[in-house]
Amino acid sequence: MTDRALATWIEPVTGPEALWWRHSPCAHLVLDPETGLVLAANDTFTAWSGLSREDVVGTVFARLLPVGDRIVWTTHSLPKLTTTGRVDESAVQVLGAGGVRHAAFLSATSLDHAGAPAAGAGPVLIALFAARERRRYEQELLASKRTAETSEARRAAAERHLQHLVHHDPVTGLLNRTGLQAVLTDALASAEAEPGRATVLFLDLDGFKAVNDSVGHAGGDELLKVLGARLRAAVRESAVVARFAGDEFVVLEHLRDEDEAVALCRRLLAELAAPVVVHGVEVVLSASAGIAFADPLPTDGDAARAADDVLRRADTAMYRVKDNGRSGWAVHDPQAGDATADRLRLLQELRAALAEGQLRLHYQPRVRLVDGVTTGVEALIRWEHPTRGLLGPAAFIDVAENAGLIREVGAWVLDTAVAQAAVWNAEPTAESTAGTSSGAGVQMSVNISARQLSDPDLMLLVTSALARHGVPASQLVLEITETALMTDPVAAETTLSALAALGVRIAIDDFGTGYASLTYLQRFPVHELKIDRSFVESLVDRPADRAIAGACLHLARALGLDCVAEGVETAEQRDVLLELGCDLAQGYLFSRPRPAGAHP
Repeated sequence: MTDRALATWIEPVTGPEALWWRHSPCAHLVLDPETGLVLAANDTFTAWSGLSREDVVGTVFARLLPVGDRIVWTTHSLPKLTTTGRVDESAVQVLGAGGVRHAAFLSATSLDHAGAPAAGAGPVLIALFAARERRRYEQELLASKRTAETSEARRAAAERHLQHLVHHDPVTGLLNRTGLQAVLTDALASAEAEPGRATVLFLDLDGFKAVNDSVGHAGGDELLKVLGARLRAAVRESAVVARFAGDEFVVLEHLRDEDEAVALCRRLLAELAAPVVVHGVEVVLSASAGIAFADPLPTDGDAARAADDVLRRADTAMYRVKDNGRSGWAVHDPQAGDATADRLRLLQELRAALAEGQLRLHYQPRVRLVDGVTTGVEALIRWEHPTRGLLGPAAFIDVAENAGLIREVGAWVLDTAVAQAAVWNAEPTAESTAGTSSGAGVQMSVNISARQLSDPDLMLLVTSALARHGVPASQLVLEITETALMTDPVAAETTLSALAALGVRIAIDDFGTGYASLTYLQRFPVHELKIDRSFVESLVDRPADRAIAGACLHLARALGLDCVAEGVETAEQRDVLLELGCDLAQGYLFSRPRPAGAHP
């Protein structure tokens, strides 16, 4: 149990409000339930035993007992305490100062957060009393309990504190989501009494997760506390500031018009963008903000529904900023589509697509430039949408990534691609079908996202698919972008090394557009580099892109890697690549991605 957790449990027992603890005629100890260490001792115990607190605190309780009593405590009392939460009147002797034995009755109780008995829940309260003190102890305890129960002021304070916890964020002290919705609902219900129009500003920090990962959760909490205080200080006293969730803040203010709302939004974004020093590190963040104005109450007067609506519209405007590059603001446009609702709808449809078999794989060949022979294919996902037709991955992969659905989609792609490789391998004319000069079958390339690469089950998915369809590991190529590699280089190296040891080939996709250093590239078990199409498309006309492509090819040769040029669409591009010494390429010049049955 952590120190913070123990402090939370012990406070109701030993804190300043626990008068019975300090003034009890009975000797009391508090024990750690996991280690049995003494955490606290009252004055009565030290006076009775002759031991100082320094002698007792931090000592295993059982060591304060003679051997016989120690055995009884360990074999009988502790199991009973764990199952029932208490031990009543066990006769023991306690070893005091100088080894003097003090006879006493021992009672033990396992406490909950409120200091009440609860089996195995928290710290253990030990009571030690002589027979003549027993009655006095009971009377003191009963009197203290009655005093606490009849204290109306204490009950009222406790209720107020509980109410505060329900409606406020413990990190920033601002209203939480529940408190905000209650205040916003009341504000909309009595809008006529307030000057101006109820306006909601929805602010989301950009890149907060990276900061949290670098300075830790405690540092992240400190950053949120500072930024929340800045927002509170930057608005009028009548405004409402809340931490909505995670790194999201909401400001509710009554403003005259859009110009005033925009001016306030700009001021708040500037406050959030000012540097903050967290644990010795200077942190600079931007934020994305959405602005929405509350509409008049609906005819049914449902203020709660109106509150949900204005929050949703502000959130939608904020996400529009995120989609357009972050760090800015937008006012909700009633005429614009609801991006949040569209994403949710698309996600629901994608789940149905997986279940109903609407996903497809198309295959684009990878050819050897010198003779045009196909050496492999890349599996590319498509969605046969029932109303929108055939969709490319750009229309839905990001949604799958953000919603965590990419694992299921990726597993389907991997299994389907490996199964197709097995079909081609089994065909009697596999060599002519694939267009290869070897009977080993074409290599099957499958794209792996950053989230898939961090999935601990990736290795199992790969081995299961290969075993299930009887395809050799050397026939599978997993394509990973530089960005995916650098998300967690250590974990990526471990996973890719295991896959490479299995015989799977690893390719770096979109090479040249990421930020992987040569040191990292050398560490990873890479077999193939794929030159990004952005360098290939201007290869003929732009010397700089030609130089970059040449450098990539030179690097690949130096590292002993295959190099594939993507997006080759013209004969001129092919000729330049041949001149540069490129061996492999794929693109529309050779074939568009097509279903398996459409390949000759």
